[in-house]
Amino acid sequence: MVCYKLYMVKLLILSILFVTGCSTVAKISRSGYEEAPHKVLVKNGNIELRSYSELQLVETSMNTEDEGGFMRLFNYIDRGNSKSQKIAMTTPVYIQKRKSGKTMAFVLPSSINKDEVPAPTGINVKTEIRSSGTFAVYRYSGKRIDGGSDNAKKSLNDWILKNGFKILSEPINAYYDTPWTPTFFRRNELMIQVDADHP
Repeated sequence: MVCYKLYMVKLLILSILFVTGCSTVAKISRSGYEEAPHKVLVKNGNIELRSYSELQLVETSMNTEDEGGFMRLFNYIDRGNSKSQKIAMTTPVYIQKRKSGKTMAFVLPSSINKDEVPAPTGINVKTEIRSSGTFAVYRYSGKRIDGGSDNAKKSLNDWILKNGFKILSEPINAYYDTPWTPTFFRRNELMIQVDADHP
């Protein structure tokens, strides 16, 4: 019961943080958090071609019986790491299905140097680096759908094929708002890494 109350308190604190936001020198999302840095190369309606720099991530694996992934990652940034360091929340939260299973990841703030990233102390949590790359991105509002809506998937895949890009990754879901944000206000994205050198 105590653990459940602590869990609910942390969720409440997190939702307040998302609403109030914080200041940072990096690009800020509308929720007030540092956003994963990128450059928009092409914009076509709901679709953008973006160049992302190298990202430092903290990641955990998930499955249908284990929905605690978010709290494991939140505990990491809430001093659950080798330095007992409080780490700022960023956007988006990434969820991806791979052959090895489903993962959830937070992006670490750009102010943390690569060689200063604290190690996780929690179970099933690891840090990793996502290499720089080019991504085709479909942006949509409304309900979060694992793997994106049929329309999002079709529109994004059609655009990639039309432009002759080679697909390099499984689709990645990117979520920018809390689950309590009204669906019509939410910013959701479906992302696929592509080979920009072979249009």
